[in-house]
Amino acid sequence: MEWLIVLMLILIGAILVVLEILVLPGINVAGILGFISIIAGVYFGYAYYGGVAGHLILAGTVVFGFGMTWYVLRTKTWKRLSLNTRLEGAVEGVSDSVKAGDCGETLGRLAPMGNVKLGDMVVEAESRSGYIDAHRPVEVVKVLRNKVIVQLKTV
Repeated sequence: MEWLIVLMLILIGAILVVLEILVLPGINVAGILGFISIIAGVYFGYAYYGGVAGHLILAGTVVFGFGMTWYVLRTKTWKRLSLNTRLEGAVEGVSDSVKAGDCGETLGRLAPMGNVKLGDMVVEAESRSGYIDAHRPVEVVKVLRNKVIVQLKTV
């Protein structure tokens, strides 16, 4: 009966450690309980059966741990469990036809970002002169790669 307790503690500990690594990463409760269970299994092996059997149980547990680690790394299990998709998208830049000095009108309130209509294009713009109400004339001050900076147009 004691062999069953020792074996179950070690197996339950190994299962909890594997769950921590594969299913519940970052929570740490399963991993800590798994290591405690493995240590308890080895401890009870020493307590129930003495030094020689305890050493054999400890050695078997260590060999089992290294063997499972080697097997998992050798069979490329990590590659099957990891995400391999690549991001192919890119941020859509501002059109080359938008130049500094262009004039347009705000479609909504710029607080301090919002949409501006420049000719027949609608672009997202940032206000240099604070908040600008809707339907106010604006002038493009600077064009960056991914945004347009505008200010309230003075007549």
